Amino acid sequence: MYNKNTLRLHRSNNFSIDGYFSNEKFVLDITKAQKDLSILRTKVESEEYQVCDTLWSGADISIDDKAPQKNNDFWLNQNEYIITPYSKELSWVFIQLKNIFYTAPLIIFETKFQFFFRLATVADSYINSTKDGVGNKKTLLMITIDEAEVILKEMLYSVPHYKS
Repeated sequence: MYNKNTLRLHRSNNFSIDGYFSNEKFVLDITKAQKDLSILRTKVESEEYQVCDTLWSGADISIDDKAPQKNNDFWLNQNEYIITPYSKELSWVFIQLKNIFYTAPLIIFETKFQFFFRLATVADSYINSTKDGVGNKKTLLMITIDEAEVILKEMLYSVPHYKS
């Protein structure tokens, strides 16, 4: 059944002659992404994550260690911000997830906003749920990866399954 929260995909590179994307290719892409996510999870669990020199800013989401100055000018940056002292590590995870999902490719321009919004929402919700408003670095990174895994499962469930 269609879930409005499930990322709906347009797979132009996997269209067959009759115009429908290849479910087999799509499932193989998801399987590859699951393996790559597992590798990323292992790196974070063993604290082998890295810090980024460049903070994430894309798909209307920005990650920083301090809140931006308030500005009411419509034309300036209207991004949603995740504010955390772990901004460099979280940016690294976002970049890793972008690479995993774009390489397959499971995310395209039309779906990237929903994808990164969901990752940002779980990260921000975790930060706001902690007593100190900061939380634990490893937990923050892991729940972000967890949400990416949920998204992958939703993608897999969106593929028609037929009984033989």
